[in-house]
Amino acid sequence: MIRYPHAPSPSWKPGAVTLEQFGLDRLSPDDQLELLGLLWDSLGEGTSIPPEWPIRELEHRRVAEEDPPAGIPWEKFKSRWRGQQ
Repeated sequence: MIRYPHAPSPSWKPGAVTLEQFGLDRLSPDDQLELLGLLWDSLGEGTSIPPEWPIRELEHRRVAEEDPPAGIPWEKFKSRWRGQQ
C-alpha cells in the first residue's frame, strides 16, 4: 500500500507538476510503479492512448537498462553536444 509523504503544496499550479511537490521522489521504485498502475487504471474507458513518443522513450530506456554499454555517459554526451554547437 502506498503511503504518500505529504499532500501537494498550496502553491501547486496545474501544468507545473513535479515529483517533489507530491513527495513522489521519496517513494520506493515499487511504490512508484504501483502508483503508476493505479493512475493508469483510474483513467477509465474513453481515455485516449498516449502519443507514440513516450512509448519510444520508454522502450529506449528499457533497452539502455538491459544493455548499459548501449548508452553513453551523460558527461560524454554533453561534451559531444557542446562540440557540435
